Amino acid sequence: MGTRALVRAQSVWRKFRLGGTPVLVYHGLALPAQAESRPVKNRFWVSRAQFQDQLQQIRREALRVKLLSELWQDHGAVEVKGSSVVLTFDDGRTSDYEVAYPILASAHMRAEFFVNTSTVGKPGFLTWPQISEMQRAGMSFQSHAHEHVDLSRLPTPDLQQQLQKSKQLLEDRVNCSVDFLAAPYGLVNSEVIAQARAAGYRAVCTSRFFPVRAPARTLNRVTVYGHFTYRDFHALLTCSPLFYAKRATQSALKYLPKCLLLHFWPQRVAAWRLRHE
Repeated sequence: MGTRALVRAQSVWRKFRLGGTPVLVYHGLALPAQAESRPVKNRFWVSRAQFQDQLQQIRREALRVKLLSELWQDHGAVEVKGSSVVLTFDDGRTSDYEVAYPILASAHMRAEFFVNTSTVGKPGFLTWPQISEMQRAGMSFQSHAHEHVDLSRLPTPDLQQQLQKSKQLLEDRVNCSVDFLAAPYGLVNSEVIAQARAAGYRAVCTSRFFPVRAPARTLNRVTVYGHFTYRDFHALLTCSPLFYAKRATQSALKYLPKCLLLHFWPQRVAAWRLRHE
C-alpha cells in the first residue's frame, strides 16, 4: 500500500473510533522477584517491561496523559477523537511506589492512584510518606473507599462511613482534594452514586469497559490485563469498536458470577484476593 493510500485508510479508520477517552486501570505491577510468577498466577498483574512498553505506545500514538480532574475540566473543549488517555491504579500496593512511580516519573507522565485508607502502612501497601512523596511529584491520590468491600451491599450508615472516612483521611494526610471514588470490585448502584455525591465526590469510577465522556456521575474504566498483546493495547488506546465490544461482552458475562460470589462468599473472595493479588 502506498503512503497516500495508507494515510487515507488511517483517516477513514479514525472516523469509526469510539468517542471519549480511555481510562485505563492497573491492579499491580510485578516487582523484579515476581516478574515470572505473578503475571502467571494473576491476570491482573502487568510486568515492569510490559508497562514500560505500554507507555512507549502511548507516546507513539501522541496521546496526552491526563488526570481525571483535567479530563473533567476539559470536557467543554473541542478535543480530537482519541487524543488523550488517563492512567489509574487501584488498591495502593507497594508496587505503585517501587515500580510504577519511577517509570512514570522517568516518562514525565502522571497517574491516579486509588487507595483503601485502611491498608495504608500495612505490609504490601503504600505508606503515608510514600503517598506524600508521590503526590508532591505530581501523582494524584483518590479514594478506593476506606476498606476493600462491596459498597453496593452496605447499609447506608456503613456506606457513608466508608466514603467519608477515606476522603477525609486522604485530604488531611496529603493536603489535596479528593474528588473521585473507584468502587471496589467495580460494583456500583444508585445508592453508592448518591451517597458519593453527597459526600463531595464528583464521580464514581466503575469497571464498565467503555471510553469516558466527562462530566458524568459515573466514569468507565478499562482494565489492563497481563496477557494483553501490543495489538490489544493499541486497540485499547485507539478505541477500536470491535475490541471494546468483545471485552465489554466478556466483562458482562463475568459480572453476575462476581456479584453472586461477593453476596454468598464475601470472606472467601477476600481471602483469595489477599493470596493472589
